[in-house]
Amino acid sequence: MDLNEYDVLIIGAGAAGLVAAYELSLAGKKVAVVEARNRLGGRIHTISDKSFSIPVEMGAEFIHGDLALTKHLLKKAGLTSTEVKGELWQKKGRNLTPQDDFIEDYDDLEKKFKELKKDVPVSVFMEEYLGGEKYEEVRFTLKNYVEGYYAADTSRASTYALCEELSTSDDKQYRIKGGYLQLAQFLADESTKRGANFYYSQEVQEINWSHNNVKIITPSRQFYSKKLLITVSLGVIQQDKIKFAPQINDKLQAARQLGFGPVIKIVLEFRKAFWKLQEYTSHPDLDTLGFLFSREEVPTWWTQYPSEVCLLTGWLAGPRAEHLKNRSNEEILQKAFSSLQQIFNLVPGIIEENLKAWQIYNWATDLYNLGGYAYDVVNGPELRKVLKEPVSHTIFFAGEALFDGPEIGTVEAALVSGRDTAFNIIAAL
Repeated sequence: MDLNEYDVLIIGAGAAGLVAAYELSLAGKKVAVVEARNRLGGRIHTISDKSFSIPVEMGAEFIHGDLALTKHLLKKAGLTSTEVKGELWQKKGRNLTPQDDFIEDYDDLEKKFKELKKDVPVSVFMEEYLGGEKYEEVRFTLKNYVEGYYAADTSRASTYALCEELSTSDDKQYRIKGGYLQLAQFLADESTKRGANFYYSQEVQEINWSHNNVKIITPSRQFYSKKLLITVSLGVIQQDKIKFAPQINDKLQAARQLGFGPVIKIVLEFRKAFWKLQEYTSHPDLDTLGFLFSREEVPTWWTQYPSEVCLLTGWLAGPRAEHLKNRSNEEILQKAFSSLQQIFNLVPGIIEENLKAWQIYNWATDLYNLGGYAYDVVNGPELRKVLKEPVSHTIFFAGEALFDGPEIGTVEAALVSGRDTAFNIIAAL
């Protein structure tokens, strides 16, 4: 066998790996994508279950703003997106009240950001700059935002990164009509047309390498190439699921210090949208409910508005997901029922009676993810720089965790990282 059977091996068929395969195959390179799962997409996981009225996103769901590469690829794939609309509400005491933004009293928060002289963890920032009763609501919504939106631990999350994201991010969000998986499938199909090979159910256990000579080993076969691109989740790298010979300790040590938070997603479809009906609830008009925040065990929920489908998605991330990650799906489902009952002041049984279909995906215990997605930590840029530097111009890393900027942790981040790294590999070849 020719030891350089492929120009490039890519480990992982998530967004970063798929777009890299697309670009490398466009450049005429011989590419193989080796994926541990029996499917493509990674954390893009759209399921078409007949129990549900629509394709359901168990992984990535939103496009967080007018993002250049995502929009470009959607256009090439002939896909369309719809803007996410709807009002924000919060549960305060016994009442549901409108919420102006994801973080209350943002003007006060912005002033405090300006006083910051160096980057510190968000928990330190809250303690030193947002103490006292005056900032109680700001602290609560900020903590909820960092733990929920970033899936982050506030004792590690970067305040500078938070400030940049809040001051530069686009408020608009979108969903892809028919689901994110169509974009992943487009990239795979286009790569295949140009000769790329995809191997599924191949969990990489070991990588043996020297300059321009790579062998990767799975339980059932071996693959050879000149270059290697690793796009597995940061959780897999952090927990040493893949062995390297010779070792690349500086890369692994940098990876272990980056932030990677757990996520559990709960999708419930109902026969009736009970949150809109006065027969079930005495709350104000929730016909245009978008997002709802609370202090319950499953604190964050959203609808599919402006779509009329009676779907509620529950979101557990960060420390809350860590706390429940080893519970069974049935136990997590009961926590979701209890949370909704408390949020909407419902009599017992209403939720179960109306339930049409449910799915839970626990990304924190998924063997090929071991978490949700990355968040920025203090000193994050320096750590990412270490990981992004190729090993002997032979081993390259890419993924949402290696993106510098507010979109870290998103599909756009994975796409940009995968594309840019593919260009670097093309240059190296």
